[in-house]
This record gives sequence, C-alpha cells and structure tokens, in this order.
Amino acid sequence: MMLGAYLGVVTLAQGRPAPARTAADAVAERLGLAPCAVSSAHALFAAGPSQSIGGVPADIHILGPAFARTPGGSPFIGVVDSNAAPAGFLEAIETRWGAFVAWTGTEGGDAVCIYRDPSARCPCYYRRWGSEVVIASHLPFIEALTGRANAIEWPVVADELLYPDLVGRASALVGIEEVLPGEMLHIGREGVYHHALWSPAKFIDAAALPSFAQAQDEVARAVDHACRDWSRQVGPVALTLSGGLDSSVLAATLPGLRHAITLVSGTGSGDERAFASEVCRHLDLQPHQLDLSPADVALSVSSAAQRPRPSTRAFTQSLVKHGSAIAHDVGARAIAYGSGGDNVFCFLRSATPASDRMAAQGLGAGYWRTVMNAAAVTECSPLLIARRSLQKHLRRRRAWTWPRDERLLAPALLDARKAHPPHPWINEFADLPVGKREHVAAIMRGLALIDYLDGADGMPVIYPLLSQPVMEACLRQPTWLWYEDGMNRAIARRAYAHKLPTRIVQRVSKGGFTSLVRSLYLDNLPTIRAMLLEGELCARGILDRRALEAGLVTTPDAGDHLYVRIMRFVDVEAWLAARRA
Repeated sequence: MMLGAYLGVVTLAQGRPAPARTAADAVAERLGLAPCAVSSAHALFAAGPSQSIGGVPADIHILGPAFARTPGGSPFIGVVDSNAAPAGFLEAIETRWGAFVAWTGTEGGDAVCIYRDPSARCPCYYRRWGSEVVIASHLPFIEALTGRANAIEWPVVADELLYPDLVGRASALVGIEEVLPGEMLHIGREGVYHHALWSPAKFIDAAALPSFAQAQDEVARAVDHACRDWSRQVGPVALTLSGGLDSSVLAATLPGLRHAITLVSGTGSGDERAFASEVCRHLDLQPHQLDLSPADVALSVSSAAQRPRPSTRAFTQSLVKHGSAIAHDVGARAIAYGSGGDNVFCFLRSATPASDRMAAQGLGAGYWRTVMNAAAVTECSPLLIARRSLQKHLRRRRAWTWPRDERLLAPALLDARKAHPPHPWINEFADLPVGKREHVAAIMRGLALIDYLDGADGMPVIYPLLSQPVMEACLRQPTWLWYEDGMNRAIARRAYAHKLPTRIVQRVSKGGFTSLVRSLYLDNLPTIRAMLLEGELCARGILDRRALEAGLVTTPDAGDHLYVRIMRFVDVEAWLAARRA
C-alpha cells in the first residue's frame, strides 16, 4: 500500500469538452480524496500525508511523506533546469526527500508541473484523454474517470521479459504512461513533456576521492537520517530480518525497533533463523519466525492486477500475508524491508571497480590492491580480474546496454527487439566510470523491485535503504571502496561493525526465497503447463513454445534455476488474465 494517494486532471485546451474535469469532483469524493487545488483548467485531490506551500505563481502541493534534506547536501537542480518550472517549486523539490509527488501551476494558470521523487515509492501514472490529461497514484483512479484500460502494449510486455527490471515511461497498457523517479512532467497547451531533474549522475564525481573513513561516515549518517525520519513519520515499525547485512543494518538503526519478523522459506538459503536470532539477541529484539508455504499462493491471482505492468511475483503473496499479520498483531504501523541494500551498497560481482580505480589513479599499488579485493569478492583469479578490468577500461567508450535475458523467448522476438527501452539515467552513462554505470543500473533494479512487497491490507511498507539520502551518499563513493578488505559492501560493513555481531558483519552467504519458488513450481506443474502453453505469451509469439515445453518436462535440480524464469512467465500470464477480466 502506498503512503499517499492523489488524482489530478489537467485541461489542455479551453473551450473543448472536458468530461474528466466535470466528473472529477464526484469521483474524487467517492474515492475518499479531498480537494487540494481546484480551478477551471485543472484540479487536484489527495488523501494521506500532504503539505501545501504558498508559492508564486501558484501554491505548491507535496503529496505523500516529505522530509527536510540535510543542509549542505549536494544540489541537483542545475542551470539547465532553472527554466523548467517556477523557482519556488524547484526549491521545494530540492530541499525535500521522501515518498512524494509535488504539484504546482505555472504563470497564467494554464499549465501544471508534477515531480516524482527518486525513491519510486509514490507512483505517478497518467493518461491523455481527449483534450485532458488524468494523473494519479493508482491506476483505478484514472480508470474511474476514463474507463478501463484493457488494450495491452505487447512490445512492453515482451521487453518486461527480455530486459528484466528495466522500467521505462511506457507501461504495458496502451495509453497509460509513467513519470519515472526523479522526473518532472509538464502539462500545458503546448503538450506533455518529461524533464529529468534528479538523476544518479549528478552525485557521481570521478575526481572526488574520499578516504574509506569519510565514506563510511557519510553512508552511516545517511542511513541513520533515513531511518530516523521514516520512524517518526510512520510510527512503530516491524522489521523483516533475515540476519543478512542489509536488514541487520536496519535492525541496528531504526529508532525504537522492538519486533523482528523472520520468514522461513525452506532449508539451506531459505532458512536464516540462526543469523536472525543472533541479531535479535545482540540488539534485544523480540523475534517472530514463520514458515512460508506454497499453499498460501494462488498462481492465477496477480497482486499487480491494479497496476499498469506485471510488476509483482506470485511467491510474495505468502510474505505479505504472514508479514502483515504479525505486524498487525504486535501493533506496528508499517513494515520495513532491507530490500535494495545490495543495490545501493554497490554489490556488483564484477571487475569494474578495478577499472574505475585504474581510470582514476593509474596502474599503481591502489589498483593492484583493488584487483586482489575484487578477486576475493568474485572468487575469480587476480589475473582474470586484471584482464577484465583492462578490457572494461578500453571499451568504456562503447554504448552501455541493459543485459538481455533471452531464455525461452521466441527467436523472431529476439531478432525484432534489438534495443532496450530508453531511460534518462542510461542516457548519462557515457560520462560515468564503467563501475558506476553498473552501480546505477543496480539501483534502477532495486527501485523496480519495490512493487513486490506492497500489501493490499493498508499496512504501509518502507524501504529505508532506497531512500534518497542513502542513494545519494552511496553514489558519491568510488566503487572500489565498496570492495575494501576483499568483502562486498565493505563501507556498510565497517560503518556498522561496532553495532552488530562479528559473524553478521563478516557474513558473505546470501539467503533467498528460491526454495519457496521451487516448491511452488513443483507443486503446481500441471497448472503452470496449462497456463503457459495455452496462454497469451505463446499465442502472441513471445515465448519459444518448443523450448518451453522441453523446460517444463525437466525436474530442476538444486543448481538449475530455469524454474525461476518460468515462474516469471506465470506472473505475466496471471496479470494478463486479470486485465482481460
């Protein structure tokens, strides 16, 4: 569940029919949204946390939780942005972070500017409807004014599978578009256009070389800041704690935390109770442990049915069910997840940190130390790391492309879809060190995945490690510092070493939910076979039917994760069926 909700209508041309604007007041009242800004040209309605700021030429409305950025933080509104929106609006954006959308009118009142903060926690969808544009946090709000969006944008569906976790402006529903994190949408008589205000590249300075001590201090302060402000906003929090580094950092940082939820999804990597229990004992937290079951999951149900793309995964139905139940029982008002920690803490499994150090400092002792550290992190030989880092450095002028997952997709589709969807952050990669490109891509994946665990029961979900201050602080650190001591996420490990058990700080094993997904796959194989072989992905030529049939008759062993790929197809089929209903 989002932490704020809103609906807006903007009329592009005066004197033309405006059915959405005419109906907006009654629809908003029915949806439980109160008026914020109302005029003949546009209207805005909202519920949840909000702020209104007097401004020129119009008031500024902040919809969703918003906190003050730390004084002296890096500015991101540049000279090129200064004419994109009223100055007061840009100042309001630059001095806040949170999970919000900001809205204001322009001179003359015939246009509006809408900004979405970089955390991706407050969605911003819109639909052009005749001479109007309808904008909202929830797809059903838009559909309440414009009718149901039934037509599928099949190229976007294909790209969802070919370029996993790359979210562009186009959605998988015809006519529904999205304002990306950090973007501003300008709507006026001249049309609709996007302008990227916040982007990761604005916080990356290849010439800045902080010490390791400076890096760990800055990252720790940002994490502390984010946890403090989120706790004040939402009240008592229950944390999902695996005993991995990322969730353990939150356990040590969230003020007043009392309850930790450990969800067990099987044996091996799915059972992290020993690690979580150690953290609970060390920090005096009340542990709550629950076994997840495939029986909690209905494959035909899509948790993304009310969203414009198939963004969720079936197995998370079990997580949401149990996590929300415990959180309610202990009196929590929100659930915190450590998701995104690997992404912001620059866990790359790559030689590119050595490439970045070579570019910054040459082939000296520092470079060779990073080679050795990267070899330890990736479990590759130092010679291989040195060779690959040199290759990456020499090829740094080549255009960066999003990795493709071609498994089980139709050959004709692969031939037709040669380029990944555009994204403004990728457009800035040419000027970034090669390792930082991978770091930004990792953050993009983290932001794409936060849809997974949004519950439908009204329990707010927060991801403190994907908060704007944390992203900015982590982006400022050179990639090689994250590999210090031959450990991944080294800055975060060292920053919290004094607050956590040594075994947790030094832990390198990774947990996960693959045991749950595998059980879900094996228990439902006849249903999965029917859903896919008789489904729309095969009928539309997106899947390679013959290869899929071969994959479905093979029982996966512990090291074969093709079933995870197949389960992704099931998620998409469930979403398609929900949209067709």
